[in-house]
Order: sequence, then C-alpha cells, then structure tokens
Amino acid sequence: MVKNYKGLTAKIIKLLEEDPGQPVKDLARKLGVNRTYLAGYLKALEDQGYVKSKRIGPARVYFNVEQVGEGAGK
Repeated sequence: MVKNYKGLTAKIIKLLEEDPGQPVKDLARKLGVNRTYLAGYLKALEDQGYVKSKRIGPARVYFNVEQVGEGAGK
C-alpha cells in the first residue's frame, strides 16, 4: 500500500508552530508516517531552510525557522 504524503510539509510546519521542539519520533507518530522516511524528509526541509534542528541528548528536535529566530534574541 502506498501512503499519501501530499501536504506533508504544511502539516509539519503546522505541528511545529503548535508545539515547537518536537523529536522525529513524535512527529512521525502524529503524522502517521515512517520515522526513517520523516527523518530524511526533515533533513531535506532543513537544507531548504524551512525548519531548523537541534540535538538534545540522543534526540534531534525540530523548530520552524521563525521560532528559532524569535528565541535567538532572548
């Protein structure tokens, strides 16, 4: 069965706006997609400047680019 990932970028951005700093595992569960696939997808989004990530312990957590900028001045 082929999953429909249409609109995945918009869904990711919305989830990160609502709850910034989510790890791949949580995002994958909420979106219903494979964690490995999502990790690669998020890496591509980061390379394109849509999201930023930060390693916290063993987890990599993701933020919208705007949220990272907002926290930078604090």
